[in-house]
Amino acid sequence: MPEKWTALLLLLQLLGNLETGEAIWFPWYFQRYGLAPHSTRHGGGHKNKTDATCPPGYEPKSPAVGLTGGIAGCERVSGSKQPGQRICDDNPVLMQLARLYVVSPERIVLLLAQPSLTDSCAEITDVLGNIRKSMRNCILAPDNIYGRLKDGLSYFQTEVCEGGDGSNRKRCTGLQESHNCLRELRTDMIECEAPADWYERRNASKVCHIFNDVLDCYYTRAALLCGVEVAKQLRSFAGDSMGRAMTHRCAVNKRLPRVDNAMPISANNGVGVGCPWFNSFHFLHIIFWVAGLEYIFSL
Repeated sequence: MPEKWTALLLLLQLLGNLETGEAIWFPWYFQRYGLAPHSTRHGGGHKNKTDATCPPGYEPKSPAVGLTGGIAGCERVSGSKQPGQRICDDNPVLMQLARLYVVSPERIVLLLAQPSLTDSCAEITDVLGNIRKSMRNCILAPDNIYGRLKDGLSYFQTEVCEGGDGSNRKRCTGLQESHNCLRELRTDMIECEAPADWYERRNASKVCHIFNDVLDCYYTRAALLCGVEVAKQLRSFAGDSMGRAMTHRCAVNKRLPRVDNAMPISANNGVGVGCPWFNSFHFLHIIFWVAGLEYIFSL
């Protein structure tokens, strides 16, 4: 018990030695210097104000600066002395995203259904380049919705336009090979989109519920038109790209929706049912070949 009172008296003594402006930083001083008196840490008093150790966010005042209040011997670090920390105006980012109609996470996925992936990737590269130029001397807040959409678009560029990394290269190849079917899926993908501004809600559980509903809708529509394998690839890519375009972190449900009438794989890979004219050509060729044999043997 006496030890506690001794420690308390030492704390009160240290507070008494601090000047008014410095007393508010006592927790910081205590963490850094312990219970040693303030004067012993700064060469015996405050005669030399520029030698004072300043708390976080402050720096020693220059000799030309007078004591105009605040912490004695210290001045607040201005924003201009912290390059790269100024908050950007997000209007230039918005204007660039509008070129691609990227106004929601789903619209990033919809870029897969554009008529030409080559042309889309060229415009995406230009858009992202202009955004980077507008952010050379500033940053967007971590929760800025346009900044998040920009991150999702960057992921699209990496995974689709540039071929993806090793782990997702197979998925990238599959999406490119199934592009013809994905183009026909455009209307269905638009119908899967959630209500406007759904991803801006504060309730994370509701946002994540809607997020997974959109993914399941993509999977179901793609399975019916393009086959289960393409549906899995689309759902996987949509989960990754949309997740990067949202402020909330949502887990993707592992359970896939049941689709009873999914398109057979052969109908989507250019073989069999997928090329009826090719089968008809071979059928006619066989008929003419048999007729020719009958004519020869009848002579």
